[in-house]
Amino acid sequence: MENDGDGISAIHGPAWERTALLVVPPNHLDEVHDAVDDFWQLNSDLGKNERFRFETALLELAGNIIEHTEGHERLQCELTLRRTKTTLEAELSDSGTEVALPFRTMMPQPEDMAESGRGIAMIELLMDDFSYERDHDQNRWRLVMQLPQSLQRSH
Repeated sequence: MENDGDGISAIHGPAWERTALLVVPPNHLDEVHDAVDDFWQLNSDLGKNERFRFETALLELAGNIIEHTEGHERLQCELTLRRTKTTLEAELSDSGTEVALPFRTMMPQPEDMAESGRGIAMIELLMDDFSYERDHDQNRWRLVMQLPQSLQRSH
């Protein structure tokens, strides 16, 4: 992947996939927004509901990764956005330390999440599949959202 000198690579790949490389700091969520905006332009048939669900979950995850890294280390993160025949997918890999996640399917009570705690639960509610694994020295995150039948197509 080629780097433009600012720590973020040019977005590349076929029309159904886009990958961006982030280095935190100096990069932050603006670069994630840019990658998603490019992805939406290539998938203009998707409705507001699909975009909202997918983008909300992705930005929540990316924000958590960046927030929990800032000030501790320099983080490299690769984001791949993909549309298959039936799904929207996001894969993030980062060079941060291993994460111990309490995956759950219920949103915590408001008094239990004053400052944090809702992100993972919200992602799980929005996505059809959400996974995390540690692979050698990388955290690997995966979001999958099924597309409604009317938006499924072959490429």
